Amino acid sequence: MNFEWPEGRRFAICLTHDVDRVKKTWWQSLYYFTKTRKPYHLKTLINKGSNPYWNFTKIMEIENKYGVRSTFFFLNESKKLEFLKPSTYKLSLGRYDINSPEIMGIIKELDKNGWEIGVHGSYDSYKNKELLAKEKWVLEKIVGHRVIGIRQHYLNLEIPTTWQLQKEVGFKYDASFGHRRDVGFRENQIMPFKPFREDDDFLVIPTTIMDVALFYKYPAFENAWRKILEIFKYAEKNGALITILWHQRVFNENEFPGWNRIYEKIIEEGLKRKAWFATCKEVWEVFK
Repeated sequence: MNFEWPEGRRFAICLTHDVDRVKKTWWQSLYYFTKTRKPYHLKTLINKGSNPYWNFTKIMEIENKYGVRSTFFFLNESKKLEFLKPSTYKLSLGRYDINSPEIMGIIKELDKNGWEIGVHGSYDSYKNKELLAKEKWVLEKIVGHRVIGIRQHYLNLEIPTTWQLQKEVGFKYDASFGHRRDVGFRENQIMPFKPFREDDDFLVIPTTIMDVALFYKYPAFENAWRKILEIFKYAEKNGALITILWHQRVFNENEFPGWNRIYEKIIEEGLKRKAWFATCKEVWEVFK
């Protein structure tokens, strides 16, 4: 491969976070208590002041510690609850208002301090140009400048229609191309690619390792880390981009034991192997 990453680095790591939920609802507390029988979940129900999903400060502290930055994709879900369709419950119940002072405040704080802000496209937006345009406009109004990136909720994609719609409303890259229940390079795409023409500036940035998919397939900490090292070795050998997707809610040791540590180990291993760390926007700037 003739491509060379910035600063002469052999491979690259792009850190990202999807912000699906920011508060644990009462029904989630009851559901997880019924499922696990752990008293902790009842405590989160009783203690109204606790919020185990609000982990933005923790993420910022970790990334500041290692001198890296990431991309946060914020969701603006508008799907209506339909009582006769249980599939809508998870999407509609417990969602946050992106225009609330609390959410706008953290978005602005992240943006001000060097983190990239992108759109986490709502569940149906992958096939709806009007929704894509609206969600982009709302987020741009909050940050006060152009937003160029998107990742679709649940990695929903209709190829190539979704990319065409994203491009038409002004997005410059999409980060939805990846596995829902597996980790690694989907269709062996180890690099960002242009889905239309080489002289076009719209880029697809594949997602390589998603937290939920990783621990779904490799529940044991040791096995999960072994798989990550396998991907690191392959990426280093082939000059690949590894895009990490770690939801902000999983930086909660009580509910996701070990997930926080794995994220830190990913950064440590990348620094050790002298990877180039970048936000999605910085990756796009290299390839545009």
